[in-house]
Amino acid sequence: MTRIIGITGGIGSGKSTLAARFAAHGVPVFDADAISRTALLPGSACFDAAIDLFGPEAKQPDGTADRAYIASRVFADPSLRDALNGIIHPFVISELLRLSGQCDAPLAAWDVPLLFESGADAFCACTVAVLCSEELRIARVMQRDGAGGEQVRARIRAQITDETRAALATYTLTNEGTVDAFAAEADTLIERIREELS
Repeated sequence: MTRIIGITGGIGSGKSTLAARFAAHGVPVFDADAISRTALLPGSACFDAAIDLFGPEAKQPDGTADRAYIASRVFADPSLRDALNGIIHPFVISELLRLSGQCDAPLAAWDVPLLFESGADAFCACTVAVLCSEELRIARVMQRDGAGGEQVRARIRAQITDETRAALATYTLTNEGTVDAFAAEADTLIERIREELS
């Protein structure tokens, strides 16, 4: 049976970099964000429920979901965000379980930004939180996405704090140095996890 390692971290923390290190070590990685993007495709499990939640304005003329409109509503209204998460999270978790069940590797990693908020950690043998100062995260996301500072701060405020992640996670990695230094620390942790879960 494949044992699951949950990877999480706030936006701009380096969570995806850690996931890439797991992949480099031969651990299959499943990306919750990629799955969640399929959740709002027309005809998908969550599409109709999301349109019902946000109203017809959430549908573009071509019949697809207006993701920008939905995002603007969600970041402005925590209750709407919680309602949308209640639609999408169960779908994402079921897909992660399905995909993991199809792989024959002893370990698989789930890259899940909202690992603890969604309850996906309940299915993990261990969890790793990538931590990073807020200012550095903001700078990274502004450079990566061309987003404004306040826009990034709003996205950070919509997630749990690093303190909460650190308290909930089995392991933590801090990513405030060079790419090479973080990769080396990640490699050491991956080998430790592999030994402890084998």
